[in-house]
Amino acid sequence: MRYGYVVEAAEQGNTRYRVAVAPGDLRLVQELLNTAAKDDGRDPDLLDAAALTAQWLRAYGIAGDSPGVSDLRTLRDALREALLAGDDHAGTPRVTASARLVLDAGGAVTTEAPDSLAALAGRVLLAVRDAQLAGTWSRMKLCRNPACRVAFWDSSRNTSGVWHDVRTCGNVANLRKSRARRAARAQE
Repeated sequence: MRYGYVVEAAEQGNTRYRVAVAPGDLRLVQELLNTAAKDDGRDPDLLDAAALTAQWLRAYGIAGDSPGVSDLRTLRDALREALLAGDDHAGTPRVTASARLVLDAGGAVTTEAPDSLAALAGRVLLAVRDAQLAGTWSRMKLCRNPACRVAFWDSSRNTSGVWHDVRTCGNVANLRKSRARRAARAQE
């Protein structure tokens, strides 16, 4: 709880995909990333429909009708784009957050208006920056399955994870590759 927010029932994105939760402040980043809809159409975008958005934001103490939800979606989509781009960030859009940071009496860095969307966006960007400085940002990944793209925390020893769940997304991809190899051998 470094930046003065409490993560309670807000983990709707992470729990709906049953992923291991990122440590510390990156949990908020992962939660925001997992508000996106999957391409398979089964899971809605939690920041698209007013009722779902209000529920998600309430968990962070923000009124559901707060202005700036489109800016939060833009931030989420830019972060997703950056994760997909990997080391090639040429096409990643530039996004800014105008949260005002405060060093409180206890020595903790907080945002001046913690119940605003700007503060939430600022906390997300600060968590990403901290992870980049600590060298842990490379462990935040999006599932390699194009229909999935769930954000997951790669806890593997050598950061080689590519699927949010090997049993679902990984098995499907490996089965397709296996069938393609068998078909290629059969044609020889």
